Amino acid sequence: MVETIADFFDGLSNGQLWAGALVCALSASLVAFWLDRYQGWRRISWSEVYNGPINKHINHQPPPGMWEIHWQGRQISEGSLVMLEVRNSGVQTLEPEHFAAPLAFTFPGKRVVHFKVRDADEPLEATLRPQVRVPADAEPADDTRSGSGVGVRQATVRAPRGQADTIVLPAFTLNRRDWFRLLVLLEDDGAGSSAKPPKITADGKLKGGRVKRTAGRARRRWATAIVVTLVAALSLGSGVYANNESLKLDATCSQARRLTVTGSTAFSPLAHQVKEAYEEQCPETDVALEANGSSKGLEELRSNTAAETIAMVDTVAGQEPEKGLDAHHVGVIVFAVVANQSLAQDLGPGQSLWDRGLTQDQLGQIFTGGGFRNEDGRLAETPVAVVRDYGSGTRDAFEARVTGGKGRTSAPACTNDSTGSTGVCSVSSTMELLDYVNRTKNAIGYAEADALPFFPNVRTVPINSTPPTKENVLDGDYPFWASEILYTREGASGLTLNFLDFLRSRGVSKLLEGRGFLPCRELRDSKVAEMRCEE
Repeated sequence: MVETIADFFDGLSNGQLWAGALVCALSASLVAFWLDRYQGWRRISWSEVYNGPINKHINHQPPPGMWEIHWQGRQISEGSLVMLEVRNSGVQTLEPEHFAAPLAFTFPGKRVVHFKVRDADEPLEATLRPQVRVPADAEPADDTRSGSGVGVRQATVRAPRGQADTIVLPAFTLNRRDWFRLLVLLEDDGAGSSAKPPKITADGKLKGGRVKRTAGRARRRWATAIVVTLVAALSLGSGVYANNESLKLDATCSQARRLTVTGSTAFSPLAHQVKEAYEEQCPETDVALEANGSSKGLEELRSNTAAETIAMVDTVAGQEPEKGLDAHHVGVIVFAVVANQSLAQDLGPGQSLWDRGLTQDQLGQIFTGGGFRNEDGRLAETPVAVVRDYGSGTRDAFEARVTGGKGRTSAPACTNDSTGSTGVCSVSSTMELLDYVNRTKNAIGYAEADALPFFPNVRTVPINSTPPTKENVLDGDYPFWASEILYTREGASGLTLNFLDFLRSRGVSKLLEGRGFLPCRELRDSKVAEMRCEE
């Protein structure tokens, strides 16, 4: 996971990194502004949990079965019950010194009879324990818990203009995310306004914060979910945008107008994709592609000392680099043993040539012309082996990594009517080999793994029962692969270097993925050390 993230950032240009940093800074600023403007660093949020009448009279008559609610010996009629939830929704603990004005709740048109604190710890409940002030002709307030005489400052009911419609809470301590509830018993103030629940208002000031009414807990969850979704969408959108930007094909053009890319026939289809993309970016540049084999590509690079030239070479592990040239490792080509579908005897699932394949020893016997004992009957006929001409990088990889160095130094050219007495013939390119195997009964050969869809009669033969998948190659379970090296003259610059940088860019590497080619960035975690590119 860490390497994947690192790989992503490695693919970003400086401009894209600055753009990403700007997006992150802007997002952080928006979050800070939202927190300061709409949330507050210190914040008390409160909401109504319940607000409804009790013992409501109908046409000034008590309803049947009405509860009798008494306070200090006096019956409460036309009353209402309110439950408020008070929460520290800021980012730090609230202390008494943070209050610039006490928190107060007013119930217009109602008179506070009494209230209790619920769901609070003992110190907080003791601080908020109510001491209700009532008119002098009323009975004393009932405080069942005030006998301790501890002298704490307690909550009171303020009675402006002879009405006790307001609860004033003392400054208190409330930890972040903690909350408590106020259960308030109200009665009509006598003005006939009890038909509707009281419209509650709150007052109070926090230093560096605010007191704000919020919706109920369910609505707060919805609001939080919406905010989180928006932030996630912004982050995801920024990430997708940055990733798309990093995958853009962006070539640096040069004053030189012609470049020759020559060599490996296995890599040439991929090089053609790069050529087309580069010429689209730099329309005045002509990239000539010559698929003539790894050895001939190197010969042309050495002979054309004045021209801009790149040689494509399939290289096996341990092979000495070419002297006097600069080697640029771009990835790994995955090859496959291929055969005409008529070669396999139908033995059912899990038994045929396409399931079990051939061992490396069996392939060595076939491709050296030494014969093959078909003891389990998987082959319908004696196979016709098709090899590449001497000097081919694909052939070098096959003989070095599959047959253990076994191979014919020479073989007659493949024709329509004869393969020679040894049952082995040769062709000069990958496309010729696949075309011959496609139209020749019982033919078997080798080529890059991605070219098979163009030849309907050709199928892949597993090696040691292992198919040529990306995972098998990276794990070291599949042996038939070669490192792709692009050679240039020492100190190459200009168009040659620009084309190489374009080919190794993240966007082009992504373009070539899944085509029998593993770019360098996919080889970092390979279990085969020789496969990894030099940093």
